[in-house]
Amino acid sequence: MKSALFVDFDNVYSGLRKLDPAIADRFARQPLEWVNWVIGELELPDHAPAGARRRLLVRRCYLNPQAYQRFRPSFNLAGFEIIDCPALTSEGKTSTDIHMVLDIIDLLQHEARYDEFIVFSADADFTPVLRKLRRWDRRTTVLAIGFPSAAYRASADLLIDPDEFVRNALGFKDEDDAPGAGAPPADVAPESLSLAASARFAQASPEAARSVPPASFSSGADALDHDLAEIVETMRAEVARSAAPVPCSRLASLITTRHPALAADWNGKGSFRRFVDSLELAPLRFDWSNSGGFVFDPARSGAGMQDGSVTPDWGEDQDILPLAMQIHEVSGVPLLGPAEYRALFSIIADDVGRHPFDLKETGKRVRDRLREAGLGGSRLDVNWILRGLLMRGHAFGEGQDRAATLATKTANNVRSLCLREQMILDRAAETAIARWFGTHPAPTRSGQ
Repeated sequence: MKSALFVDFDNVYSGLRKLDPAIADRFARQPLEWVNWVIGELELPDHAPAGARRRLLVRRCYLNPQAYQRFRPSFNLAGFEIIDCPALTSEGKTSTDIHMVLDIIDLLQHEARYDEFIVFSADADFTPVLRKLRRWDRRTTVLAIGFPSAAYRASADLLIDPDEFVRNALGFKDEDDAPGAGAPPADVAPESLSLAASARFAQASPEAARSVPPASFSSGADALDHDLAEIVETMRAEVARSAAPVPCSRLASLITTRHPALAADWNGKGSFRRFVDSLELAPLRFDWSNSGGFVFDPARSGAGMQDGSVTPDWGEDQDILPLAMQIHEVSGVPLLGPAEYRALFSIIADDVGRHPFDLKETGKRVRDRLREAGLGGSRLDVNWILRGLLMRGHAFGEGQDRAATLATKTANNVRSLCLREQMILDRAAETAIARWFGTHPAPTRSGQ
């Protein structure tokens, strides 16, 4: 499959730098590494010819030489054509977008007939050209750092998950990516992600997986069967004890506490979801659509069910759930309840007060503390909140990390994303958002 790569360097570099300067520096100084990942490991977009392999025939990097000249040698060595796009205004605006669009349209009509156009940018200005490429029956693959618009995401055939790019293409792995290094998140399967977060969630590299033998937490097949039977009974008992659907993160934490060796690679399945899919758990059912997934028994009462999926139980805040679900679909914000958000912001504030902030390590510790408290919230949910704060310019460790401040900034981020997607926020919606994220006291109920 003949592919052409277009990199809006300023856009990607600045987005990565907001998350972590070290990540941005590796992107800028070692482009050959992530180019090789794009060629050899990145999956092909939908509707690619069967058995096709990616051939990266064009590599173009659009760069402001006034600000980023120091990175030019790295991209030269990686085989890129470098197109200088200096600032044209006092605000630093460059002509990168128009240069890229013209070059893409030019190659669209090239006699080589390129099959795939890969765009590294979160700039919504590229939405029309992605749609044009689709009309011309060409595949499109996009890497967008930050929170790209819904229209931009929907216009691409393949959206590269930024977390996957950071872990696998840039090599910033952690324990959760390696077998035997602790319990992986309960929701590592792609189907469990929200619409805005969906793409492809990275598993450990095939080489790492091959280097570690499959986990066996008992010796012999009979002992293994006994352990699995015990795990099934543990899951059934936990669901039976709960009046509401049980978060899968709570089940994963409970199981790995009782069977620590199982956390190595979930009995050879690689993820909690694949592990439970291999068990006979009827009549229990799993819903992976919301914040890490839930498990429930539909035969008990049917409570918390809507159209065959789990409806979270938000107690006294249940009235704001329908609007919250709509905002979740529009903005991608995790569908956690108000009580879970209050706990989440408090845990983040406490953690950054005890430890220097690091996107990877902070996210991991916060996720673990949510699990220990029996609350919903996956690693992806935590990272969404942390990335949103960073992208809005929040600087951790500078005395502005109170839970109330984090809640307010997150609510403002969600408002901005909703308005960008042309969702009208009236007074009722504003009040619901304030209650959801704990920036406004819940209304007093009669008799209280």
